[in-house]
Amino acid sequence: MLQVTAAIMMKNDNVLICQRAKDDDAPLMWEFPGGKLEEGETPEQCIVREIKEELDLDIKVTGILAESDYYYNRHVHFTFFEAEIVGGDMKLNVHDDAKWVYINTLTDYDFFPADMPVVDMLIRNVYGGDKK
Repeated sequence: MLQVTAAIMMKNDNVLICQRAKDDDAPLMWEFPGGKLEEGETPEQCIVREIKEELDLDIKVTGILAESDYYYNRHVHFTFFEAEIVGGDMKLNVHDDAKWVYINTLTDYDFFPADMPVVDMLIRNVYGGDKK
């Protein structure tokens, strides 16, 4: 089983989403940024490292928002962390784009399927299911 982490970074009712690179698997789909757990690191260490590598941002993990399992090619376990940006200036090192978007507009973006349960959860938690 592959373990993957992702960061849910929010400002008010906005959340940071990133668009996968054209040459990536699932090209140009949107996702919550993160990546694969490396041997010897905890999930929290993984998400801090991945956000630094991908976006040149320093983050502080504040909790786990959700966990899920997704099956494509193999079994993947996702941990979605709540995180705050504590330093750095965003730079796109692996993504084609990144945006702060209102939570109620998340369904306007073509998300990687493994991220969809969290998209739905965020909309439900903030808007009670009303996508406005």
